[in-house]
Amino acid sequence: MPSISKTDYLEKQVENLSRLVEINGIINSTLNINRLLSIIMEMIKDIMSAEASSLLLYDDVNMELVFKVALGEAGQELKEKYRVKLGQGIAGWVALHRKSLLVNDVYSDSRFDPMYDKSTGFTTRSILCAPLLFKGKLLGVIQAINPVKRGEFDDDDMNLFLLFSNQAALAVQNAIFFQKAIEDERLESELKAAKNIQESLTPDLHISDNGFTSAARSIPAREVGGVFHMFREYGDGVYLVTMGSVDHKGIPGALRASAISGIIRVMTELDVRDPAEIIEMTNRLCVSEKFDDSPLALFICFVDIPNRRIDFVNAGDICPVMIRDGVARYLRFSDRSRGDMGRSDFRSGCVRIQVKPGDRFVMLSGSIRELKNSDGKKAGLARVAKFLESCQGDSPAIIDSLLSFTEKYTGGFDRRKDMSVLAFTFGEDM
Repeated sequence: MPSISKTDYLEKQVENLSRLVEINGIINSTLNINRLLSIIMEMIKDIMSAEASSLLLYDDVNMELVFKVALGEAGQELKEKYRVKLGQGIAGWVALHRKSLLVNDVYSDSRFDPMYDKSTGFTTRSILCAPLLFKGKLLGVIQAINPVKRGEFDDDDMNLFLLFSNQAALAVQNAIFFQKAIEDERLESELKAAKNIQESLTPDLHISDNGFTSAARSIPAREVGGVFHMFREYGDGVYLVTMGSVDHKGIPGALRASAISGIIRVMTELDVRDPAEIIEMTNRLCVSEKFDDSPLALFICFVDIPNRRIDFVNAGDICPVMIRDGVARYLRFSDRSRGDMGRSDFRSGCVRIQVKPGDRFVMLSGSIRELKNSDGKKAGLARVAKFLESCQGDSPAIIDSLLSFTEKYTGGFDRRKDMSVLAFTFGEDM
C-alpha cells in the first residue's frame, strides 16, 4: 500500500473529523429506532467505503445477536432472519469479549463463520467489527465488510470505525430510552382506555322495588381485566340481572367484555327472557366470532318478584351464594352445565329456585376467593360464605360489608384481578 505524506494524513484526519461531526448531527436527528439504525448503516458504508454493512442488536433475554439492518448485496437475506449466538463467528466473538476486530482474510481466521456467505451467496473478504457499548452494557455489534477499491482495511480505518461506533452507541441508547418512554406512555394510555371501557360496563347500580333490592359493584385492580354487569327491567317486578368476567388484561379484555355485554344487551332488547337461551346464543356468537381462548365466566338470572322465583344459569368461576335462614349455601349445580364458554361443546341448563322472604343472594367473582392475606393464605369460598351469613341490610349494605371484609383480610394489598360483586335481597315482608 503506498505511503502518504504527513500533510495528506492530517488532511485526511481533518476530513474524517468533519464527517464525524456531520454524522453525529445526522444520527442524533431522529429517535425513531428503525430509522436510526438504517441511517447508521448507510453512514458506515459511506464513511468506511465498504461494500456492505450490518448492525446486530443484542437480545439479552435469549443472549443472541439479531440482524436488524444489513445493507449491501446480501442485506435482505440477513435482515431479521438470522441470529448469532454469543461467541459464534466474528460478530459473536466481538459481542462476547466486548472487543473490536479487524480481519482482512476472514477465511483464514478460525473465528469466522462462513454459514452466512453460503446462505446468501455473498463473499466476505475483510471485516471491521466493533461492539456497541453504553456504560459497559452491550447494545449490539456493527460491521463494515469488504473495502471498496482497496484490498483491505487498515488501522486508520479501525480508528475511524471505533470513533463512529462510540457515536452510534450513544444514539442507539438514546433511541432505546425514547422508545421505552413511548411504550410506557402507550401502555399507560391503553390502561386508561381499558379502565374507561370497564367503568362503562360496571356502573354502581342500585334497584329497590317493593322489598326487593339489587346492587352491583366492581373494584378495578392494578391489571385491568374485563368484568361487566347489567340490569334489564321488563316491568311489573321482572328483571334480568347479568354478571360476567373475562380473564384477560388491558384493552383486549375490556373490548371482549364490551362485545359480550353488547350481545346480551341486544337479546334483552329483543325481549329474550330465558337465561339458558341467552347464554347459549352468547356462546354461539363467541364461537362464530372466534374470540380468543381466555376463560369467560357468565351468570345470568331472571328475577320474577310477583311469582317469587329466580331462574339462573352460571358458567365459569362466578360463585353464586344464597343465604337463607342465616345459612349460606353455594349454588353450584355443576350437573346443569358442561364444557367451557367459547367452545362449540358448551351446554348450560337453567336452575329454578323458589324464593322465600328474607332470602339473600350474592354473586362473587372468582378473584374474591383467591385473595390472600399477609401469610399468603387464600380467603376461600367457605370463609367468605361464613362472613356473608353475618351480613345484614339491603344489597348495597351487603356489598359494602363484603368489600370491607376483603380489605381487612388482605391488609389492603394490591390485587392482580378485578373484584366484582352482585347482590339481590328479598324483604321479610314480601
